[in-house]
Amino acid sequence: MKIYPVFLMLFLIGCQPLHILELKQSETMRVHVSGAVLKEEWLEVANFSTFEDILPLIHLDDNADVDKIHPTQIFRHLDRIIIPHIKEVPCISLNHATHEELMTLTGIGQVSAQRILDYRMQVGLFRKIEDIMNIKGIKEATFSKIKDHICL
Repeated sequence: MKIYPVFLMLFLIGCQPLHILELKQSETMRVHVSGAVLKEEWLEVANFSTFEDILPLIHLDDNADVDKIHPTQIFRHLDRIIIPHIKEVPCISLNHATHEELMTLTGIGQVSAQRILDYRMQVGLFRKIEDIMNIKGIKEATFSKIKDHICL
């Protein structure tokens, strides 16, 4: 039993001090930017960067909709930021659209487009967009598909 402390002392005397490995955290991170940008790229930014911080580094396309991304959103290392495109959906006027314009609506073919034109001639202008359901063949299902794309 007395031998163990001797070996321990000899071991400790011969050992050099141990340096604890210090894991130094990087002060930067990388994020990937794509979507409505001129060039997809990896950006090196400070840790805990927000979209507001990163935005000046991004080369945006003219069609970029940066309002869709919250400015204080914090990104992490290797996050991917997809800048959405502005989606301009033209409003088709039920009271003024041509036959061809009406046919661009989902679920409205030649016959339904003609019925809408006939309705305008016989009944008059639409008073609300829901009145389109007075047209034969256009019911709730079709209306729900086109309601965000029509106006008076």
